[in-house]
This record gives sequence, C-alpha cells and structure tokens, in this order.
Amino acid sequence: MTNIDLSTMTLEQRHLETLRRHGAQVLGPDGKRTELNSFFVGNVINDCIRMGCNAISYDLFLPDIDEPMMIAIWRDGHIDSGSVKGIGDCLAAR
Repeated sequence: MTNIDLSTMTLEQRHLETLRRHGAQVLGPDGKRTELNSFFVGNVINDCIRMGCNAISYDLFLPDIDEPMMIAIWRDGHIDSGSVKGIGDCLAAR
C-alpha cells in the first residue's frame, strides 16, 4: 500500500483523499456506489464545463454515518462535502 503524503497536495486533493480514506463513495440515482477519486472528479469538472453549470452535486455514502450527506464538485475543481443542508447552502452562496 502506498503512503500518500497529504502535505504535498492542494486543498482539494487533500479533501478528496481524506474522503476516500474514510470510505466515501458517490451514490448514483440507482443507488449504485462509485469510487470517489481524481478521475471521477475530473469527469465531473468536464461535465460542468460541457453543460455550462457551476457545480454538480451527488449523494455521498460514508460508512458509519447515518445522516444523508452530499458532495458538490465545482467547475473550478473546488470540492464541498457535508450535510444536505450544508451543501445546499454552499450551492446557493457561490
């Protein structure tokens, strides 16, 4: 197993790696879980650009957390994660 040095990463990369280490996965509309990684994020950023939107949000699965969670990935690469209300507030504020 490769040990990744968080101190060499950007804020967004650290956020993504921390979520990944905690077992975070994106939930699709069908309930299927998708690995949260830099390839996924890159595809979302490209989708934002292609569709002309500022961000795309997804339901987020985190083991051992019962509260519904979400992640918002912005076209500039910024990542927000948190409660449904928190992500809604982030989306409304930017």
